[in-house]
Formats: sequence, structure tokens, C-alpha cells
Amino acid sequence: MTDEENGMDELLKLQQQFTRQQEEHDERKKQQEEQGKKAQGVLKGLKDLQFSMTIEQLKPVASPEIIKEVNALKNKPDNEDLRKMISRLCDDMEHELETIAAANPEAKPTVDSMRVLNILMDLYFSL
Repeated sequence: MTDEENGMDELLKLQQQFTRQQEEHDERKKQQEEQGKKAQGVLKGLKDLQFSMTIEQLKPVASPEIIKEVNALKNKPDNEDLRKMISRLCDDMEHELETIAAANPEAKPTVDSMRVLNILMDLYFSL
């Protein structure tokens, strides 16, 4: 066998090795993408389950408007609307409690507790 034939054989072996490595790499990448899709599906399922449980818990205590707003959050990519809803509800409750406390001084600790909760919620959402 000549040097030229040996060189060609070596090139063919290297090409086959490279092709095999590329196929293995492509297969690993495909498996990772499939696992990622499965994980996203599981996370979406968990999110949907969480929303369903939340809606069921809200039904006996929340207004239809609140339930509708929460249901609409399911398709939102972030939590900004939820943060706004919680802040709005806390502010409304604080104002209602202040009105009650004006007529009943014994309600002041409840108003103060609501203010603390409102302040802490604002802090939580800013982190």
C-alpha cells in the first residue's frame, strides 16, 4: 500500500469518526430538547392545577370579577397583574378598615395589622 492510499484510508476513517460523533451530538441535543419540552409540559400542568385549585378556593369567598381576573392571569407570562390585584385589594381593605375604626376605636389594631400586611406585601413585590 502506498503512502497515498494510507493517507486516503486515514482520511476516510477520520471522516467516519467525525460523522459518527456529529450524529451522537445531534442525538443528545434532540434528547435534551425533548426533555425540555416534557419539563415545560409538566410545569404548565402544575401551573394549570394551581390555578384550578385557586379558583375553587376563591369561588365561595371572592366576587365574580376577582375570579374572572384570576382566571385571566393563567395566560399571562409574568405576575405583574397579580401583584397589582393584590395591592389593590390590600389598599381597599385598609381603607374599609379605617372607616370602621373611625366609628369603633377597638378596631385600630386590625387597621394597624392591615397596614403592616400592606407594607410587607409592597416589600415582597419589590424584591
